[in-house]
Amino acid sequence: MGTGKTTLCRTLLQKLGDDTEVAFVFNPTLSGVELLRAISSEFGLPVENCTRAELNDQLNQFLLDTNRAGRRALLIVDEAQNLEPATLEEIRLLSNLETSTSKLLQILLFGQPELDEMLESRGLRQLLQRITVRWALQPLSADETGDYIRHRLRVAAQRDCEIFDARAIRAIRRRSNGIPRLINVLCDRALLVGYADKKTRLGKSAIDKATQEIMRTRRRPVSPAVLYPAAVLIAAGLAALTWLGLASMNTTGTAATVAVAPPEETREQTSEPVVDDPAKLSVRVEEPSTNPSEELP
Repeated sequence: MGTGKTTLCRTLLQKLGDDTEVAFVFNPTLSGVELLRAISSEFGLPVENCTRAELNDQLNQFLLDTNRAGRRALLIVDEAQNLEPATLEEIRLLSNLETSTSKLLQILLFGQPELDEMLESRGLRQLLQRITVRWALQPLSADETGDYIRHRLRVAAQRDCEIFDARAIRAIRRRSNGIPRLINVLCDRALLVGYADKKTRLGKSAIDKATQEIMRTRRRPVSPAVLYPAAVLIAAGLAALTWLGLASMNTTGTAATVAVAPPEETREQTSEPVVDDPAKLSVRVEEPSTNPSEELP
């Protein structure tokens, strides 16, 4: 969604102390046993030629030893919305590993909004009951958008920079809906616009121009009402081409050239280059080979 969950995840990894053993799974398109192998590998455990039972036993023993040493074990799964229900069930079973006083493994799932929909399904209700904290990252407000832009500029320039005025920031918030990823894209293009225009202070016009440049790459779809007459014209042209080609081969033995031009309304609504001279848009039928060795049996 672009609200910064992966950035938050990696920031958490940087903040964890040496007293925490971490298994970070960033490619969750795994089966249950593959997930066990990935977790064991992240914890530094052997995984070659291990059965599911052996993987479970050694992981449980590792977690018990970690707990006795006064350390914590943490499993982080990014893009968890890509997990299969069977793999999520494997995670639920891992959450059951505990002593009489504490859990042996803390689990964090980072995912898109689709993860919430999956967890609300009837088949995963037991996993949902074990989740104690749920949090959703919301889009930035207008004030937060301004603070976010100024912070990014401050980090990049190592000083305070007021490049975007108040109207520009409001336009950025409106066009991006407060999604940080879209804010980054729009600001980056606006800075290029300002550089090209040799401006050190950017207003709403720069944001409008940046938006137009970003949207310019999207092609406008052509309606079926335009495609139908064009298809009829092409079919008629091919039929004429075939007839003229056969006629020319049966009479003079020379190749025939047929010019096919789209109707005026089709030219105006398609995004392809327009050929002003219809004679330039031609299809050529070459004379068939007279070499008997090249003919089909």
